[in-house]
Amino acid sequence: MELSNIGLLLRILIAHSLSDFVFQPTSWAEKKDKKGIKSPYFWYHISVTIGVLAIMLGDVHLWPVLLIVSAGHIIIDTIKSVLLNSKIWVFISDQLAHLLVIVIIWLGFTNQFQLFWTLISEIATIQKNQCLLLFYILLSIPASVAIGKITQKWNNELEEKTSEQKSKGLKDAGKWIGILERLMIFTFIIINELSAIGFLLAAKSVFRFGDLKNSSEHKKTEYIIIGTFISFFIAIAFGLIYKRVIN
Repeated sequence: MELSNIGLLLRILIAHSLSDFVFQPTSWAEKKDKKGIKSPYFWYHISVTIGVLAIMLGDVHLWPVLLIVSAGHIIIDTIKSVLLNSKIWVFISDQLAHLLVIVIIWLGFTNQFQLFWTLISEIATIQKNQCLLLFYILLSIPASVAIGKITQKWNNELEEKTSEQKSKGLKDAGKWIGILERLMIFTFIIINELSAIGFLLAAKSVFRFGDLKNSSEHKKTEYIIIGTFISFFIAIAFGLIYKRVIN
């Protein structure tokens, strides 16, 4: 017996990635962190989560999956809201809990707990395109959020400067630069163009030279380097994992 309905699992994971990151503005997340379940943005997010999942499932007969996954999401987010804490360990625990609930519900709905360990090979042979889509989604907004959480304490140090001391830049430009570089690195790895990664790193170093050479911006320099290395590491890791899974 082989694993079945891998597509169902991937659709649920894609729905989660879209609703928890891509379709959840930063302002919503910040207001949820401040007021928790009392914030209307908490319920806006839940509504988006249910709607996106319903669209991705695309089958009225899968209503039990929609109901249970949505209920699990509400419970986990409610627990997180009680903590009112945006630290990295809370973020990681929250996402692991969501993934655990999704996998358990999928295995239970498809009656194949005993076949769980063959999941990776089945994804590789049957649902290559959906797996690729999932990786691209995870490398976009979700990875940006994760990097933001990891580097939050250093960002707070930079935020201590007065607004006059801060250098002004384009709004959210850094976030989108990071997203684009991760997607490019991931693509270069899966098409075996590893030399292009070196070119990308060199190009970014040239454009960042003005920031890095200024000794008065020492903290900002270190912050940029840390963020860049974390971003590159995540993209390379995802690329290697994808190639390992598919091959």
